[in-house]
Amino acid sequence: MKNKLNAWQKLFLLFAGVLLISSAVFLTQSYFSYQQVKSSSDQCYDQGGFPKVVKSGFEVKVFECNFYNEADE
Repeated sequence: MKNKLNAWQKLFLLFAGVLLISSAVFLTQSYFSYQQVKSSSDQCYDQGGFPKVVKSGFEVKVFECNFYNEADE
């Protein structure tokens, strides 16, 4: 005897699948956004600067590498 899924079980599996895929996409975007900012910031620090980052969601709106010296203070 085969065990058939009823309508509620199918709906639940569909919802779970969409949730899983959405979560994977969100985590992937978050990871690559973090990596982009980290890489840019590390390069700025390597040059002796101090990064300024403004993000909106996953998008970097502003990235500046500021250099300060004692004459600026």
